[in-house]
Amino acid sequence: MKLCLLLLLGLQLLLAAVVYGQEEGYYYGEEETAEEEGYYYGEEEAGPVPDRDYDYGDERYDYGEEGAIPDYGDGRYDYGEEGAYDGDYYRTDPYYNNRNRNLFGIYQSDIDYMVESYDHDGETRYTFGEGFDEAIQEKMIPELCYLTSKNYTLYNSYLLDDFLLEQLEKMSPECQSFKCDVLHYAHEHGARIFVDLMNATSINDVTEIVGAELSRGFEELNFCTCGREFFRAIFKSAPFYNANALVNMMDGYGYVGVYQKYMRRLDIKSAGKVFDQLMAGVCASGSEGMCLNDIVDVFGELAKMYNTTAQDYGNWDNADTRKLQRKEEKRCDAFFGLVNAWGKAGDYRYDDLSPMDGELFWNTLFLKLGAASNAVYCNTKCRKEVTRLYPCCLRKMLENDKIWDNVVNFVDSFHLLYPVMDGRYDLQYFHEEDMFEEWASWTVPEELRETFMRFVHAAKYCEGKNPKCY
Repeated sequence: MKLCLLLLLGLQLLLAAVVYGQEEGYYYGEEETAEEEGYYYGEEEAGPVPDRDYDYGDERYDYGEEGAIPDYGDGRYDYGEEGAYDGDYYRTDPYYNNRNRNLFGIYQSDIDYMVESYDHDGETRYTFGEGFDEAIQEKMIPELCYLTSKNYTLYNSYLLDDFLLEQLEKMSPECQSFKCDVLHYAHEHGARIFVDLMNATSINDVTEIVGAELSRGFEELNFCTCGREFFRAIFKSAPFYNANALVNMMDGYGYVGVYQKYMRRLDIKSAGKVFDQLMAGVCASGSEGMCLNDIVDVFGELAKMYNTTAQDYGNWDNADTRKLQRKEEKRCDAFFGLVNAWGKAGDYRYDDLSPMDGELFWNTLFLKLGAASNAVYCNTKCRKEVTRLYPCCLRKMLENDKIWDNVVNFVDSFHLLYPVMDGRYDLQYFHEEDMFEEWASWTVPEELRETFMRFVHAAKYCEGKNPKCY
């Protein structure tokens, strides 16, 4: 949960910085039309724009008599990097090494464009690239740190509007600077975190980075107090949000009205309660300080199991007999039992279903997910391993029925709104088919809620003795 919060905030700040930078011409300027000229950097570092479709033809592998490797100027090869092919070269294209950046198809040149490195007393540090950095310092910091409901105008704001500012100003005195503190924190640490994530080579590395950064951020920003107040203000003002950023994103005021029509009919109040209750659970005491730390440890254990499953998948998939497959499925350090349970559970027509099939699809999906979750948490031969996946603070949070009551309230409101979204509303059709009353009276069935809970909190529904928490 903590991960989602900080990553969401960081992503929003980064995207806003991109928008500001593009609008103000920060990235290249009038004199440096890089893409138009076919170059990325200045004259000294100019190179041809890489073909992102990888259609290089035979010339790509024509290295000449001496076998020289062409330098495309986009970080496609890192010379002399540890772990390279005999010290010769190291591919940084997507699919050619195991760094996390390849999951997103990101080149080294993309990273160099977004962040800059510098030396500080022998230590390599990172900051956002010039365009991003200027947008944060010259645009975002003045707005988020100094704009108030009293000096607000339509022309000196972009992310905030007057109603949102009024709600933020109702936060407690100790939290008044929270939005400014978050921005400064993202400005100071965001580039380094981004580089660390892009250079990670495994899910375990990502989990460790995210866990460490979230713990640090929650503590330094007093997130469990001020973060909850901040998001209460966000949810309260969401149905009335009307900032310039929304107008720009919606391509004009006409679509802003559509956004507000939807938001004012959704049960945003219940959605805010869900978020606040989850935050309370994450911030509750756990075995290692906050419950968040225990939850991060759970993800770390699941990451190890995933890696083991990926490495040994051939042993299960290519097993000569079903007996050998069952042997793999009994392992406590992998997900082969989960894979088998997923395949056997639910309606046999699942592959042909879609969300448009309504309850049948969702019930089948949660049945399959519940069976998979049951295979992990209810394996009696793996009680020791299962305990590491079941913090007591997480159990307490999952047993809070108020969370799921509010989830149901929000889903019900979305169901009622669905016919009028994206031009689907046809009142005559509803009247002719006598569908409107039936549609409007629908609520989430108890059976569907239970199948969902069997997925989310499988440990509670184990046959026989439930696993112990820690």
